[in-house]
Order: sequence, then C-alpha cells, then structure tokens
Amino acid sequence: MRTLQSLKLLSGIKARSVSVLTLIAVCATAAIVAACGGGSSGGALTYTPLSVVQPVVDCSKLTSIDITDIGGAGSSISSASVTNATVNGATVAFCTVKGTLAPSNAFEVALPVSTWTQRFAELGCGGLCGNLSDPTQQSSFSFSYQCPLVQQGGFVTAATDMGHTGQDSSWTTDPQKQADFAYRGQHITTLAAKKLIRAYYGQTQKYSYFIGCSDGGREALMAAQRYPTDYNGIVAGAPAAHFQIQNSLYHGWSVKSQSTTGTSAGNAILYADKATLLHKAVAAACGGGSGAADGLIADPRTCHFDPATIQCASGATSTSNCLTTAEVTTAKAIYNGPTDATTGEYMLAGSPLYGSEANWIGVEVPATNSTDAPVSVTKLFSYSIVTGAYNLIFTGSPTMPTIDTFGYQDASFYTTYLKANHSFIDATSPDLSAFNAAGGKLILWHGWADQHISPLFTIQYYEAMQNAMGASAVDQFARLYLVPGVGHCGGGEGNPNIDLVSKITGWVEEAKVPTSVMTYQTDSSSNVTASRPVYPYPAVAKYTGSGDWHNGANYTQGAPLYTASSRTWAGSSFYAPYTPTTRGVAAP
Repeated sequence: MRTLQSLKLLSGIKARSVSVLTLIAVCATAAIVAACGGGSSGGALTYTPLSVVQPVVDCSKLTSIDITDIGGAGSSISSASVTNATVNGATVAFCTVKGTLAPSNAFEVALPVSTWTQRFAELGCGGLCGNLSDPTQQSSFSFSYQCPLVQQGGFVTAATDMGHTGQDSSWTTDPQKQADFAYRGQHITTLAAKKLIRAYYGQTQKYSYFIGCSDGGREALMAAQRYPTDYNGIVAGAPAAHFQIQNSLYHGWSVKSQSTTGTSAGNAILYADKATLLHKAVAAACGGGSGAADGLIADPRTCHFDPATIQCASGATSTSNCLTTAEVTTAKAIYNGPTDATTGEYMLAGSPLYGSEANWIGVEVPATNSTDAPVSVTKLFSYSIVTGAYNLIFTGSPTMPTIDTFGYQDASFYTTYLKANHSFIDATSPDLSAFNAAGGKLILWHGWADQHISPLFTIQYYEAMQNAMGASAVDQFARLYLVPGVGHCGGGEGNPNIDLVSKITGWVEEAKVPTSVMTYQTDSSSNVTASRPVYPYPAVAKYTGSGDWHNGANYTQGAPLYTASSRTWAGSSFYAPYTPTTRGVAAP
C-alpha cells in the first residue's frame, strides 16, 4: 500500500498563463546562521544569529555511540559516513548516521559537517509509514519553501520508518510495532539524534522542531501531547490526529457511497471526468470569495452548491456534460457523510469539502473516466487505506468488522469499536497545557481542498483546544492556517508552496508571533506565477480591488466569512482531554 506522503495527486487544472512574479528573499548577511522568511506583513524576519558550530570528532567515530539506553538491547548504529546532498543547487556535506532502535525502528540522522546552526528537526512520516525518507533532501522537509535555513543545511534532521518496513500489514498485529507506530518510534529517534548531536558537535542543540503532514501531522500532535519537552516548535499539517475515525468510517464511507451495490462488491459510480465536471460547476458557483476572479473557494463552509443543478435531463441521450441521477446521489453522499439512522446525528466532524472534487481523482474516485471499463471499489485508494489499518484500529475489539460492517449509521460504533484504542493511537487530546508551559509553539495548517482528511477535523481540534484551555491561552502558543484550493499536504489549484519553518523558528527563537504567511504557485520550471497571503484562522485574504490579483501584495486581511462553531457529531467526545495509554515497551 502506498503511503499518503508519497501520493501526489494533480488537480488537472492547467497552470494560469500569467506574468511571472519576482520572489525577492531578503536575508541578513549571515543568511546561513539566521532564519529568514518573508510575508505580506513586512518582509524578512531578522534574528540574533546563532553561531555555526563545527564537529569535534570525525563522523566515523559515531558508529561507537551506545544507544541501548534509548532503544534497549539490540539497538545499534550500523554506519556513519560523510555524504553530499544537493540542496537548492548547492552541495551540502552531511555526516549521515544510520541505525536501528530495538526492536526494529530504522532511523537516519543527517548532521551538517560545516553548516550546523544549533537547530534540530525531526521529520514526520506519512500514511502507515514503513519507509525511511532521506533527511538530507529538502523534499523531506515539508513547508519550507525558500527557507534559507533548510536550503543551506542549517538543521540536523532525522527520520524513522516507525518500526516496520514496507506495506505488508502483518506488522499491525504486533503490540510493540503498534506502539512504535503510534508514538514511540519518533520519540526514541529524537532522543538518539540528540545524543548524536552531543557526541558530534560537543554540545546540545539550542532549539528542536518537529515538522510533519498527514500521519506526520498526527505524529506532531502526539509529540505535543505525550512528550511536551521534546520540541520547542511543531508544525502539523493536515493531521490525521483522529487516526481511527479517518481509517475506518471516513474512508470507508467514500467506498460505500461510491459503490453500485453499497458494498465492497460493487463498482464505482463517479469517475474522473464527472468529478472534474462537478468541480468546475462548484468553482463557478462558489469561487472568488476573496474578491479575485480566481475560482478558489475562500471558505467552503459558505458554499451551498447542489449537485442536482447539473443533473442530466430525464431521457437525455448524452450524459457527458451532466451528472446522472446515481452520480448526483454519490456526490451528495460524499459531501454530507453518514448520519446515525435513529438520531440523524452526523457520524463525522466533516467530509471532503466543496472545491476538493478534482482532487478526489485517484482517492475517492477512479483515475479513469465514465466511458472506460467499470472499476471495482476495491481498487480505490480509500479502500486500501481502510484495509491496511484494520488491526491497528480493532485490536481487542469484540469482533473484527469489515469495511462493509462498519457502523456508518450507528453512533454506538464509537464506543463499541473505537473507544478501546482511542487513547493509544489517536492524537486528539486538546489539553496542551504542559507543552505551552514548556514554552512550545504550534502551527497547524490544512488545505481547504484536501481529498484525504477533511479540514473540519483540524478546525474541530483547534476549537477543542480553545474550549479546554481557553482561547487566550491557545492564542499564546498556537496558530491555524487554512489554504484555499490546496489538496492533501500540497497540490491542487491553489498556492501550495509555503514556508512555515521560518515562521515557527521566528516564533520560538525571537518571539515573532506569526501573522500573515505568503503562499506561492509555481510553474513546471519553479517560477512563481501567483502569490497570496493566508491569515490566522478564521480570517481570510481579501483582494484590495486594484493591481494584479495574482500578486500577494494586493491582498489584505479580511473578516471571517464563517463564524459558527463546529457541528456536533457522534465522535465529538474523542476531542475531550484524556490520558494517553501505552503498549509494549514504554518509551524512555
């Protein structure tokens, strides 16, 4: 099974033909030792520089470092050698250390040989992980578009496969590997990386960060909840914090609502060409909320499009430019999500939103067209997500349900099947008082057009934090950004390029409280074709009405377009404070 991190879906929307904007990065003279990031609210961030620290031992000596105190017996370092990586066109040398933390957490730490600025960043892993990403590559360092600290090798970075290799689901029945995936793997990798930092440079890091998206976003919030002193700053993108709900009811409903039989035995109803048709109609009806003629939906909660408005006429001989009755029913089901059969209560905090339809292709709907051969719903990516996570979710359940027997219309599904492992693998506890008390800072972000995880779950979590801790307390250490037109962890027709790394380092290190953040759209040659600021939730960007609307300088902060609180739903109690539980070997 592919990981969410590796899945890169394209919206099919061609790049706008606009003049290329010039992106000017204004940095201090010592760019390598000071984080730098622009924004519509005032250019570059300036910092008291951190000195570049040189190694005190040869890289090869790190193979002798004992890490059994962290991972237990059997933990070891297998190699430590200098490797070169090309970062933003420049060659950066890293002391690359590989090893295993028992029983089977493969990890890799990249320690800059001559560019370290006393900062460390743990990198999240998407999907069900099972792969070890290369921490020397900028592509592994999400949300750092044009960030000099990343581009010039200022961070020690680390990654882990979280205790298993590949996508064979047999590991999901092992209690220890379940724990390593749930919370332990990232934590012990962080401890190992910090020990290597002390040995290599003769001192500890000054600041530590966690950067992740999708399940990496869940891992980020898990760190804030379980290990509040591990990191000074955390960036959590599109977090799958509600892991059990996401990988059962949420994606399962996408399969059920798409099936000609209402079960996994059926074929898909809605296909790529019709999802594209639907998206164009939605964009025409609801786009332009920022005041610009861009077709992007500034806040999909204000959209009330009815798919029946593009339903084919009765007896139509051609359905290529309209939706059949079955396709309309399916689209409505995907938007609305399931409800309890008795009470009518929503079963989910949210579903894929208006404006995300083009991104459904390859996830909720097949990548082929309605004129092609029928596709079994078992071929949908949503189906593989659910079936790959069965044992992680239902270990200890009274029975092992299937995608066909989930309680889509029965609120008791939460207490019968999901409650037992909720405090073990979910990361939805909103009480981050310990993280706040330790001085930690948190940036949440989500694309409004996410095809995998509804942004409404992230909004629910943010509101739960405010309810648990008080809005003023949350405002001291957390920000939420929602990006119009952007899909899961990037992609889509919006502006997916964003530098939140500079924002989190600025907040942690120099108390530069994040306000606006500029987002960018680029063409195939990496030229900037459009830019636009995003503002802390719930504010939205508003076009001033003059100048090129592709240029982010021509926007200002607008009032919220939607102010109602999140809806109540069957799993709302999962967003109340709880005490996390452990399994297997507890992390140090």
